[in-house]
Amino acid sequence: MARLTDVKADRPVARAIPARQGPSLIERVRRYFREVYAELRKVDWPSRQELTAMTIVVIVVLMAMAIYLGLWDLLFGWLFQQVLAR
Repeated sequence: MARLTDVKADRPVARAIPARQGPSLIERVRRYFREVYAELRKVDWPSRQELTAMTIVVIVVLMAMAIYLGLWDLLFGWLFQQVLAR
């Protein structure tokens, strides 16, 4: 924090920055949605067959991971019960 004695009297006074002139909020929102629409038209969407196949792969992998982690959980739960029961 500057002391009053550190301030130089010959410095110019800071002026307020004028308000930015540009498109209105509504124009910017419209432009945003037009650009989003244009980008979505460029997307190479999967066919129904590809989408179904990818969904099945995801479900199978999730089930395998759930079984794998569930078995480890059962094993460690059983081990901890054996150790703590003594």
